[in-house]
Amino acid sequence: MLRVLVVNNSLKGATTTIGEFIGEGLTESKIEVHVKDVPTIEKESDLAGYDAYVFGSATYHGEMLPQMKRLLFLAEKVNLRGKVGGAFGAFGWSGEAPDRIFNTMYHILGMDLNNGLYPAS
Repeated sequence: MLRVLVVNNSLKGATTTIGEFIGEGLTESKIEVHVKDVPTIEKESDLAGYDAYVFGSATYHGEMLPQMKRLLFLAEKVNLRGKVGGAFGAFGWSGEAPDRIFNTMYHILGMDLNNGLYPAS
């Protein structure tokens, strides 16, 4: 069975709600899903063993939240190259966090964010 980790970092709860909805949708598709808040991911082994990853953060002052940045630095230590991934987030007006997470997952971590259509470089 496909195992997916959805990790969110919320400021006021909206990003957590989105992460939970993503988890519910994947569960309905008979996929094993683990939805977690960023603070519960403390070491590399907390990220290991999944087939796909979905990371989300609220946007605050044009940036993802600092805890999500820490998670992405931790993810660099785990071999996620070629793993399927996605990014999401909640925001009021600017919305840079999902794009920055996506770009980090694609360019730095080498993840497949295009369902195999455009392999990571």
